[in-house]
Amino acid sequence: MGSWTEDDIPDLTGKQAVVTGANSGIGFYTALALAEHGANVMMACRDQKRSQKAFDEVSAAATGIVDMESLDLADLDSVAEFAVDLNDRFDGIDMLVNNAGVMGGPRRTTAQGFELQMGTNHLGHFALTARLWPLLTAVEDARVVSLSSIAAFRGTLNAQMTRQTLINPQPYEAFSVYSNTKQATLLFSQELYRRADAAGLSLVSVASHPGVSSTNLFNRQLRERHLGFLVPVADVMGRVAFMSARSGAHPSVRAATDTSVLSGEFVGPTAMRQMRGKPAVIKVYPSGRDHETAARLWQLSEEITDVQFAV
Repeated sequence: MGSWTEDDIPDLTGKQAVVTGANSGIGFYTALALAEHGANVMMACRDQKRSQKAFDEVSAAATGIVDMESLDLADLDSVAEFAVDLNDRFDGIDMLVNNAGVMGGPRRTTAQGFELQMGTNHLGHFALTARLWPLLTAVEDARVVSLSSIAAFRGTLNAQMTRQTLINPQPYEAFSVYSNTKQATLLFSQELYRRADAAGLSLVSVASHPGVSSTNLFNRQLRERHLGFLVPVADVMGRVAFMSARSGAHPSVRAATDTSVLSGEFVGPTAMRQMRGKPAVIKVYPSGRDHETAARLWQLSEEITDVQFAV
C-alpha cells in the first residue's frame, strides 16, 4: 500500500475497539475514525463528566455502538475494575489502542505511589493489556496498539534497571522520565510481539507514534508551570508548526486497522525527521530493540503491578 489515508480504513462493522484517553487529542480522533468506519468503540476516559462532549461527538458520527467507561490508568484498582467490567460484557476485543498518557510536569505519584508518568504511560497500560488478555486472545488477529513517541529514541532504560528506576527515578528530570516511559512502551510492544509469536498466537502487537502533533499535552505543561498566559501563543504556534491532532492519530489508526502492518512493526510519520507526514512503517528505534532490556522491563512490570500475562 502506498501513501495511507483514512479512505484506506476498511469496513470495521462488528469489530470491538477499546481506546484509552479517548476524550481528547490523538485518542479522540482515533476513536472517531474507528467509529466512523463501523467499529463498536469503548471510550476509556478518566473523567466521564469532562468527556461527555467527546462521547457525544463520536456517537453522532458512529454507525456502530459507542460506550464510555471510567478508567484511571494511574490507579491499578481502577484498571482492575474496568477490566472486570469489560470481561463481563464482551466476548472479545479486536483492537486495543493504549493511547492515554501524561507528559512532563512536576513530580507526582499514582494511587499506588509510583511516579506518575511511568505509572500511567507504561505500567497502567501493561496491567490493562494483561487483564484484557482473555478478550484479546478470544479474537483471531486481535491488535494491540501501543502509543510511543519520538522521545523514545532518547530513553535510557537498560537490562540493569531496578524497580526503583521505574517507580521512583532519582534524580527526577521530567522529560528524561517521559522519554523512558515511551521507550518502555516500545519495548513492551516488541516483547508482546515476541511472546505472542512464540506461543503461536495470532495476536498482533504494533507500536505507533504521532510525530509532533497539536494536542493538549504541551498546554497542560504550561499551566502546571504557571505559564498559562502562554497557552494562546502556543495554540497559534502549534497550528502552524505541528500536525493536527487528527493527522497525529493516523499512525495509531493505521496500526489498528491495516492488516499489511505486521506484528512487531512500528508506525509513524516519515517527513521532517518523523515530526509530520503520512503514516508508514518505520524502523524500531535502537532503544526499543534490546531483548534483554525488554525482558527485564516485562519482569519488573509484572512484579510492580502484581499482574501476570498468560503468555
